[in-house]
Amino acid sequence: MKRLQRLWRSEKHRFLAVGAWNTVFGYLAFVATHLLFGHLWHPTVTVVVAYCLALPQSFLTQRLLVFRSVQGDWRRQFLRFLASNSTIFAANLILLPLFLAFTHTSPLLGQALFIAASTIASYLVHKHYSFAS
Repeated sequence: MKRLQRLWRSEKHRFLAVGAWNTVFGYLAFVATHLLFGHLWHPTVTVVVAYCLALPQSFLTQRLLVFRSVQGDWRRQFLRFLASNSTIFAANLILLPLFLAFTHTSPLLGQALFIAASTIASYLVHKHYSFAS
């Protein structure tokens, strides 16, 4: 238990733990949306819907648990978070269809690969912009 408490003191460890949860949540939102509507929608639409489902939950966990930024104006932080995540999201919208077109693989695999690549960028942007004082 003490080891977990020590790990939780580190912002980077909190980011990884919360990010893992947010990633699972967002990916499950993508999978559920894809399985329910993938036969009707282009994968890009699936990504948009999953993003809209995951964003508020991600903001709250990052703000409260990772960066512990409860003193700042939450609306301003949310707008910064939205801008930061939307930039990464826009890259996802561009890269996922390109990946699928060139590799002819599953949208589920393509999205998993994008998530891995965007994790580091997300930490840096949120630390130095979204939740910066």
